[in-house]
Amino acid sequence: MTMSTYSFSLLTGETGPLVKGSSPDRLSIPAQAHTPILAEGDQVLSGTKIAKARLSGLGDLHAPLAGTIREITPEAIVMDVGRAGHAPESPAPEEGGEELKEWLRSQGVSVRHLEKVTTLVVNAVPPEPGISTYDPLLKDYRKTVELGLETIQRIAEPSKVFLVAAKGNKANAFPNCTVLHVSPVYPNGLDQLVLKTVTGEETLIGKKPNDAAIFSVSDLYFIGRVMETSRPLTETVMTLGGQNHLIKIGTPIGHLVKEAGATVMPGDRVVLGGLMRGMTALNLQQGVDKSTTGLTILRSKEGLIPTDNFCLGCGECERHCPARILPGMISRCSEFKQFERAEDFHIHSCIECGLCSYWCKAQRPLLQYIRLAKYEIALLRTSSDAREEEFTSKSDQQDEVKA
Repeated sequence: MTMSTYSFSLLTGETGPLVKGSSPDRLSIPAQAHTPILAEGDQVLSGTKIAKARLSGLGDLHAPLAGTIREITPEAIVMDVGRAGHAPESPAPEEGGEELKEWLRSQGVSVRHLEKVTTLVVNAVPPEPGISTYDPLLKDYRKTVELGLETIQRIAEPSKVFLVAAKGNKANAFPNCTVLHVSPVYPNGLDQLVLKTVTGEETLIGKKPNDAAIFSVSDLYFIGRVMETSRPLTETVMTLGGQNHLIKIGTPIGHLVKEAGATVMPGDRVVLGGLMRGMTALNLQQGVDKSTTGLTILRSKEGLIPTDNFCLGCGECERHCPARILPGMISRCSEFKQFERAEDFHIHSCIECGLCSYWCKAQRPLLQYIRLAKYEIALLRTSSDAREEEFTSKSDQQDEVKA
Protein backbone atom coordinates (compact mmCIF):
# COMPACT_ATOMS: atom_id res chain seq x y z
CA MET A 1 0.00 0.00 0.00
CA THR A 2 1.52 3.33 -1.03
CA MET A 3 0.78 6.61 0.63
CA SER A 4 0.00 8.22 -2.73
CA THR A 5 -3.00 5.89 -3.15
CA TYR A 6 -3.92 5.81 0.53
CA SER A 7 -7.64 5.55 1.25
CA PHE A 8 -9.17 7.33 4.22
CA SER A 9 -12.29 5.13 4.10
CA LEU A 10 -13.30 3.38 7.32
CA LEU A 11 -15.66 0.94 5.60
CA THR A 12 -14.64 -2.61 6.44
CA GLY A 13 -16.91 -4.79 4.28
CA GLU A 14 -16.89 -8.56 4.81
CA THR A 15 -13.81 -9.51 6.83
CA GLY A 16 -14.41 -13.21 7.55
CA PRO A 17 -14.01 -15.03 10.87
CA LEU A 18 -11.35 -14.39 13.48
CA VAL A 19 -8.25 -16.56 12.88
CA LYS A 20 -6.36 -17.94 15.86
CA GLY A 21 -2.64 -17.35 15.45
CA SER A 22 -0.11 -20.14 15.99
CA SER A 23 2.10 -20.24 19.08
CA PRO A 24 5.72 -19.10 18.62
CA ASP A 25 8.74 -20.81 20.20
CA ARG A 26 9.69 -17.63 22.01
CA LEU A 27 7.74 -14.66 23.40
CA SER A 28 8.99 -11.11 23.97
CA ILE A 29 6.41 -9.51 26.22
CA PRO A 30 6.65 -5.68 26.35
CA ALA A 31 7.00 -4.61 30.00
CA GLN A 32 8.22 -0.99 30.04
CA ALA A 33 5.47 0.03 32.49
CA HIS A 34 5.67 -3.09 34.67
CA THR A 35 7.85 -4.48 37.45
CA PRO A 36 8.79 -8.16 37.03
CA ILE A 37 7.95 -10.35 40.03
CA LEU A 38 9.79 -13.46 38.82
CA ALA A 39 13.41 -14.13 37.91
CA GLU A 40 15.29 -15.45 34.90
CA GLY A 41 15.14 -19.23 34.80
CA ASP A 42 11.75 -19.46 36.53
CA GLN A 43 9.25 -21.82 34.95
CA VAL A 44 5.69 -20.54 34.58
CA LEU A 45 2.30 -21.86 33.55
CA SER A 46 0.01 -20.15 31.09
CA GLY A 47 -1.77 -17.37 32.97
CA THR A 48 0.85 -16.98 35.72
CA LYS A 49 1.36 -13.37 36.79
CA ILE A 50 4.86 -12.31 35.79
CA ALA A 51 4.86 -8.53 36.36
CA LYS A 52 2.89 -5.89 38.26
CA ALA A 53 1.84 -2.60 36.70
CA ARG A 54 3.63 0.52 37.90
CA LEU A 55 0.94 2.91 36.66
CA SER A 56 -2.39 3.29 38.41
CA GLY A 57 -5.21 1.49 36.60
CA LEU A 58 -2.90 -0.37 34.21
CA GLY A 59 -3.39 -4.13 34.03
CA ASP A 60 -0.79 -6.59 35.33
CA LEU A 61 1.13 -8.90 32.97
CA HIS A 62 0.64 -12.67 32.72
CA ALA A 63 2.39 -15.42 30.80
CA PRO A 64 0.45 -16.08 27.55
CA LEU A 65 1.90 -19.61 27.34
CA ALA A 66 3.71 -22.02 29.63
CA GLY A 67 7.49 -21.96 29.51
CA THR A 68 10.67 -20.59 31.06
CA ILE A 69 11.69 -16.98 31.56
CA ARG A 70 14.84 -16.62 29.49
CA GLU A 71 15.71 -12.94 29.96
CA ILE A 72 14.39 -9.82 31.67
CA THR A 73 15.28 -6.44 30.15
CA PRO A 74 13.96 -2.93 30.87
CA GLU A 75 11.82 -3.24 27.74
CA ALA A 76 10.54 -6.82 27.79
CA ILE A 77 10.29 -10.21 29.47
CA VAL A 78 11.57 -12.91 27.10
CA MET A 79 10.14 -16.42 27.47
CA ASP A 80 10.99 -19.74 25.88
CA VAL A 81 7.72 -21.57 25.24
CA GLY A 82 7.80 -25.10 26.62
CA ARG A 83 5.52 -27.53 28.37
CA ALA A 84 1.77 -27.13 28.47
CA GLY A 85 -0.21 -26.20 31.56
CA HIS A 86 -2.48 -23.50 32.94
CA ALA A 87 -2.45 -21.58 36.19
CA PRO A 88 -5.56 -22.03 38.36
CA GLU A 89 -8.63 -20.06 37.34
CA SER A 90 -9.57 -16.92 39.27
CA PRO A 91 -13.37 -16.46 39.21
CA ALA A 92 -14.75 -12.91 39.13
CA PRO A 93 -16.28 -11.55 42.35
CA GLU A 94 -20.06 -11.50 42.50
CA GLU A 95 -20.07 -7.88 43.63
CA GLY A 96 -19.57 -5.02 41.21
CA GLY A 97 -17.96 -1.65 41.87
CA GLU A 98 -14.37 -1.30 43.06
CA GLU A 99 -13.95 -4.98 43.92
CA LEU A 100 -14.75 -6.06 40.37
CA LYS A 101 -12.64 -3.24 38.96
CA GLU A 102 -9.59 -4.31 40.95
CA TRP A 103 -10.11 -7.95 39.92
CA LEU A 104 -10.15 -6.93 36.24
CA ARG A 105 -6.95 -4.93 36.72
CA SER A 106 -5.25 -7.91 38.37
CA GLN A 107 -6.33 -10.00 35.37
CA GLY A 108 -4.49 -7.75 32.94
CA VAL A 109 -7.30 -5.36 31.92
CA SER A 110 -6.60 -1.62 31.88
CA VAL A 111 -9.22 0.09 34.07
CA ARG A 112 -7.91 3.67 33.99
CA HIS A 113 -11.13 4.96 32.41
CA LEU A 114 -13.47 2.63 34.30
CA GLU A 115 -15.39 4.67 36.87
CA LYS A 116 -18.91 5.84 37.63
CA VAL A 117 -20.20 8.08 34.84
CA THR A 118 -23.50 9.26 33.41
CA THR A 119 -22.64 8.57 29.76
CA LEU A 120 -21.03 5.40 28.43
CA VAL A 121 -19.85 5.38 24.81
CA VAL A 122 -19.03 2.24 22.82
CA ASN A 123 -16.76 3.08 19.90
CA ALA A 124 -17.45 0.73 16.97
CA VAL A 125 -15.82 3.00 14.38
CA PRO A 126 -12.55 1.52 13.02
CA PRO A 127 -9.63 3.50 14.47
CA GLU A 128 -7.77 3.65 11.15
CA PRO A 129 -8.19 2.58 7.54
CA GLY A 130 -7.22 -1.06 7.12
CA ILE A 131 -7.95 -1.97 10.76
CA SER A 132 -11.12 -4.08 10.75
CA THR A 133 -10.96 -5.95 14.08
CA TYR A 134 -14.36 -4.77 15.32
CA ASP A 135 -16.36 -6.49 12.58
CA PRO A 136 -15.75 -10.16 13.52
CA LEU A 137 -16.07 -9.37 17.22
CA LEU A 138 -19.52 -7.83 16.79
CA LYS A 139 -20.64 -10.62 14.46
CA ASP A 140 -19.08 -13.84 15.77
CA TYR A 141 -18.44 -12.99 19.43
CA ARG A 142 -21.57 -11.00 20.17
CA LYS A 143 -22.29 -12.69 23.52
CA THR A 144 -18.73 -12.10 24.72
CA VAL A 145 -18.89 -8.42 23.72
CA GLU A 146 -22.29 -8.04 25.44
CA LEU A 147 -20.89 -9.64 28.61
CA GLY A 148 -18.06 -7.11 28.52
CA LEU A 149 -20.57 -4.27 28.23
CA GLU A 150 -22.63 -5.66 31.12
CA THR A 151 -19.48 -5.90 33.25
CA ILE A 152 -18.56 -2.28 32.52
CA GLN A 153 -22.10 -1.20 33.39
CA ARG A 154 -21.84 -2.97 36.76
CA ILE A 155 -18.94 -0.66 37.60
CA ALA A 156 -19.75 2.57 35.73
CA GLU A 157 -23.53 2.52 36.38
CA PRO A 158 -24.30 4.82 33.41
CA SER A 159 -27.76 6.21 32.78
CA LYS A 160 -27.12 6.58 29.03
CA VAL A 161 -25.33 4.20 26.65
CA PHE A 162 -24.36 5.11 23.07
CA LEU A 163 -23.04 2.92 20.29
CA VAL A 164 -21.20 4.94 17.64
CA ALA A 165 -20.62 3.26 14.27
CA ALA A 166 -19.45 4.27 10.81
CA LYS A 167 -22.20 4.67 8.22
CA GLY A 168 -22.20 1.59 6.00
CA ASN A 169 -20.66 -0.78 8.57
CA LYS A 170 -22.87 -3.34 10.29
CA ALA A 171 -23.33 -2.64 14.01
CA ASN A 172 -26.50 -3.89 15.71
CA ALA A 173 -27.52 -2.01 18.82
CA PHE A 174 -27.11 -3.38 22.32
CA PRO A 175 -30.08 -3.44 24.72
CA ASN A 176 -31.07 0.02 26.00
CA CYS A 177 -28.53 1.65 23.73
CA THR A 178 -28.75 4.62 21.37
CA VAL A 179 -26.99 4.20 18.01
CA LEU A 180 -25.23 7.12 16.36
CA HIS A 181 -23.50 7.08 12.97
CA VAL A 182 -20.53 9.10 11.75
CA SER A 183 -19.13 9.54 8.28
CA PRO A 184 -16.86 6.55 7.44
CA VAL A 185 -13.81 8.73 6.85
CA TYR A 186 -10.61 8.87 8.89
CA PRO A 187 -10.03 10.28 11.53
CA ASN A 188 -13.69 10.05 12.68
CA GLY A 189 -12.98 6.82 14.59
CA LEU A 190 -10.55 8.36 17.08
CA ASP A 191 -11.91 8.47 20.64
CA GLN A 192 -11.67 12.26 20.94
CA LEU A 193 -13.85 12.81 17.87
CA VAL A 194 -16.32 10.07 18.81
CA LEU A 195 -16.72 11.62 22.25
CA LYS A 196 -17.34 15.00 20.67
CA THR A 197 -20.05 13.44 18.49
CA VAL A 198 -21.86 12.16 21.59
CA THR A 199 -21.22 14.83 24.22
CA GLY A 200 -20.42 17.89 22.09
CA GLU A 201 -17.32 18.46 24.22
CA GLU A 202 -13.66 18.19 23.24
CA THR A 203 -11.30 16.01 25.28
CA LEU A 204 -7.50 16.08 25.31
CA ILE A 205 -5.46 12.90 24.92
CA GLY A 206 -4.77 11.43 28.35
CA LYS A 207 -7.53 13.45 30.01
CA LYS A 208 -10.78 12.01 31.29
CA PRO A 209 -13.93 13.33 29.62
CA ASN A 210 -16.49 15.16 31.74
CA ASP A 211 -18.83 12.54 33.29
CA ALA A 212 -18.37 10.15 30.36
CA ALA A 213 -16.30 7.10 29.47
CA ILE A 214 -15.47 5.52 26.13
CA PHE A 215 -14.54 1.93 25.33
CA SER A 216 -13.88 0.25 22.01
CA VAL A 217 -15.49 -2.97 20.83
CA SER A 218 -12.13 -4.66 21.48
CA ASP A 219 -12.18 -3.44 25.09
CA LEU A 220 -15.61 -5.00 25.56
CA TYR A 221 -14.45 -8.26 24.00
CA PHE A 222 -11.33 -8.49 26.20
CA ILE A 223 -13.33 -7.84 29.38
CA GLY A 224 -16.03 -10.30 28.33
CA ARG A 225 -13.44 -12.97 27.53
CA VAL A 226 -11.78 -12.57 30.95
CA MET A 227 -15.20 -12.85 32.61
CA GLU A 228 -16.10 -15.97 30.57
CA THR A 229 -12.87 -17.88 31.10
CA SER A 230 -11.86 -16.63 34.57
CA ARG A 231 -8.38 -16.36 33.08
CA PRO A 232 -6.20 -13.26 32.55
CA LEU A 233 -5.94 -11.23 29.37
CA THR A 234 -3.02 -12.58 27.34
CA GLU A 235 -4.14 -11.93 23.74
CA THR A 236 -4.83 -9.11 21.34
CA VAL A 237 -6.84 -8.86 18.11
CA MET A 238 -4.90 -7.69 15.04
CA THR A 239 -5.52 -7.11 11.35
CA LEU A 240 -2.88 -8.87 9.25
CA GLY A 241 -3.07 -8.75 5.48
CA GLY A 242 -6.80 -8.08 5.44
CA GLN A 243 -7.59 -10.88 7.92
CA ASN A 244 -8.23 -10.52 11.64
CA HIS A 245 -6.22 -12.70 14.01
CA LEU A 246 -6.25 -13.54 17.71
CA ILE A 247 -2.58 -13.22 18.70
CA LYS A 248 -0.76 -14.06 21.92
CA ILE A 249 0.82 -11.02 23.58
CA GLY A 250 4.57 -11.07 23.10
CA THR A 251 4.46 -12.87 19.75
CA PRO A 252 7.52 -11.66 17.79
CA ILE A 253 6.88 -9.61 14.68
CA GLY A 254 9.09 -11.95 12.67
CA HIS A 255 6.81 -14.87 13.56
CA LEU A 256 3.72 -12.96 12.37
CA VAL A 257 5.44 -11.95 9.12
CA LYS A 258 6.47 -15.55 8.44
CA GLU A 259 3.01 -16.87 9.28
CA ALA A 260 1.51 -14.41 6.79
CA GLY A 261 3.87 -15.70 4.10
CA ALA A 262 5.63 -12.35 3.73
CA THR A 263 9.26 -11.27 3.91
CA VAL A 264 10.93 -8.12 5.22
CA MET A 265 13.71 -6.78 3.02
CA PRO A 266 16.45 -4.29 3.92
CA GLY A 267 14.95 -0.79 3.97
CA ASP A 268 11.40 -1.99 4.64
CA ARG A 269 9.48 -0.73 7.66
CA VAL A 270 7.16 -2.87 9.76
CA VAL A 271 4.43 -0.66 11.21
CA LEU A 272 2.54 -1.74 14.32
CA GLY A 273 -0.99 -0.35 14.12
CA GLY A 274 -2.29 1.68 11.20
CA LEU A 275 -0.21 3.64 8.70
CA MET A 276 -1.39 7.02 10.00
CA ARG A 277 -0.72 6.60 13.74
CA GLY A 278 1.27 3.39 13.98
CA MET A 279 4.79 2.98 15.34
CA THR A 280 7.65 1.45 13.36
CA ALA A 281 9.01 -1.70 15.01
CA LEU A 282 12.60 -1.62 16.22
CA ASN A 283 13.34 -5.15 14.99
CA LEU A 284 11.65 -8.44 14.09
CA GLN A 285 12.24 -9.82 17.60
CA GLN A 286 9.99 -7.17 19.16
CA GLY A 287 6.74 -8.58 20.54
CA VAL A 288 3.24 -7.20 20.19
CA ASP A 289 1.41 -5.81 23.22
CA LYS A 290 -2.23 -5.64 24.28
CA SER A 291 -2.88 -2.44 22.34
CA THR A 292 -1.45 -3.57 18.98
CA THR A 293 -4.25 -3.50 16.39
CA GLY A 294 -2.47 -4.33 13.16
CA LEU A 295 0.74 -4.94 11.26
CA THR A 296 1.73 -3.55 7.87
CA ILE A 297 4.96 -3.91 5.91
CA LEU A 298 5.85 -0.65 4.19
CA ARG A 299 8.28 -1.39 1.39
CA SER A 300 11.34 0.80 0.94
CA LYS A 301 9.96 2.29 -2.29
CA GLU A 302 6.49 2.86 -0.89
CA GLY A 303 5.24 5.80 1.09
CA LEU A 304 6.86 9.13 1.77
CA ILE A 305 10.43 9.40 2.94
CA PRO A 306 10.65 11.80 5.93
CA THR A 307 13.14 14.61 5.55
CA ASP A 308 14.60 17.43 7.63
CA ASN A 309 13.55 20.00 5.03
CA PHE A 310 12.55 23.38 6.39
CA CYS A 311 8.85 24.23 6.68
CA LEU A 312 7.46 25.87 3.54
CA GLY A 313 4.74 27.72 5.43
CA CYS A 314 2.11 26.46 2.98
CA GLY A 315 -0.52 25.87 5.67
CA GLU A 316 -1.58 22.42 4.42
CA CYS A 317 -1.13 20.90 7.89
CA GLU A 318 -3.29 23.61 9.47
CA ARG A 319 -6.08 23.21 6.91
CA HIS A 320 -6.40 19.48 7.55
CA CYS A 321 -5.88 19.50 11.35
CA PRO A 322 -9.09 18.39 13.14
CA ALA A 323 -7.80 19.94 16.39
CA ARG A 324 -7.41 23.37 14.68
CA ILE A 325 -3.84 23.93 15.88
CA LEU A 326 -0.57 24.81 14.10
CA PRO A 327 1.38 21.57 13.58
CA GLY A 328 4.05 23.36 11.54
CA MET A 329 4.90 25.78 14.35
CA ILE A 330 4.86 23.01 16.95
CA SER A 331 7.21 20.89 14.84
CA ARG A 332 9.65 23.79 14.61
CA CYS A 333 9.59 24.23 18.39
CA SER A 334 10.37 20.53 18.74
CA GLU A 335 13.04 20.56 16.03
CA PHE A 336 14.96 23.33 17.80
CA LYS A 337 14.35 21.88 21.30
CA GLN A 338 12.06 24.71 22.39
CA PHE A 339 9.69 22.17 23.87
CA GLU A 340 7.97 24.39 26.44
CA ARG A 341 7.27 27.00 23.79
CA ALA A 342 5.25 24.34 21.94
CA GLU A 343 2.67 24.67 24.71
CA ASP A 344 1.99 28.22 23.54
CA PHE A 345 0.71 26.63 20.31
CA HIS A 346 -1.58 24.19 22.19
CA ILE A 347 0.43 21.04 21.60
CA HIS A 348 -1.69 19.13 24.11
CA SER A 349 -4.76 19.66 21.92
CA CYS A 350 -3.17 17.44 19.26
CA ILE A 351 -5.01 14.11 18.91
CA GLU A 352 -2.08 12.56 17.01
CA CYS A 353 -4.09 11.62 13.92
CA GLY A 354 -1.09 12.02 11.59
CA LEU A 355 -2.92 14.05 8.93
CA CYS A 356 -0.36 16.83 9.20
CA SER A 357 2.48 14.47 8.25
CA TYR A 358 0.46 13.03 5.36
CA TRP A 359 -0.29 16.43 3.79
CA CYS A 360 3.09 18.08 4.48
CA LYS A 361 4.55 19.24 1.14
CA ALA A 362 8.06 19.25 2.60
CA GLN A 363 7.64 15.65 3.85
CA ARG A 364 8.53 16.65 7.41
CA PRO A 365 7.77 14.04 10.12
CA LEU A 366 5.36 16.36 11.92
CA LEU A 367 3.64 13.71 14.06
CA GLN A 368 6.99 12.40 15.28
CA TYR A 369 8.13 15.92 16.14
CA ILE A 370 4.93 16.47 18.13
CA ARG A 371 5.23 13.17 19.97
CA LEU A 372 8.86 13.98 20.81
CA ALA A 373 7.87 17.38 22.22
CA LYS A 374 5.08 15.84 24.32
CA TYR A 375 7.54 13.30 25.70
CA GLU A 376 10.15 15.94 26.55
CA ILE A 377 7.55 18.19 28.19
CA ALA A 378 6.39 15.27 30.35
CA LEU A 379 10.02 14.66 31.41
CA LEU A 380 10.43 18.35 32.27
CA ARG A 381 7.24 18.28 34.35
CA THR A 382 8.34 15.13 36.18
CA SER A 383 11.76 16.59 36.93
CA SER A 384 10.21 19.87 38.08
CA ASP A 385 7.74 18.08 40.36
CA ALA A 386 10.55 16.00 41.87
CA ARG A 387 12.67 19.10 42.58
CA GLU A 388 9.68 20.86 44.14
CA GLU A 389 8.96 17.84 46.33
CA GLU A 390 12.62 17.66 47.41
CA PHE A 391 12.67 21.40 48.20
CA THR A 392 9.45 21.12 50.24
CA SER A 393 10.84 18.15 52.16
CA LYS A 394 14.09 19.99 53.00
CA SER A 395 12.14 23.09 54.08
CA ASP A 396 9.97 20.99 56.39
CA GLN A 397 13.07 19.37 57.91
CA GLN A 398 14.66 22.79 58.52
CA ASP A 399 11.48 24.05 60.17
CA GLU A 400 11.48 21.00 62.48
CA VAL A 401 15.12 21.66 63.46
CA LYS A 402 14.37 25.34 64.22
CA ALA A 403 11.36 24.34 66.29
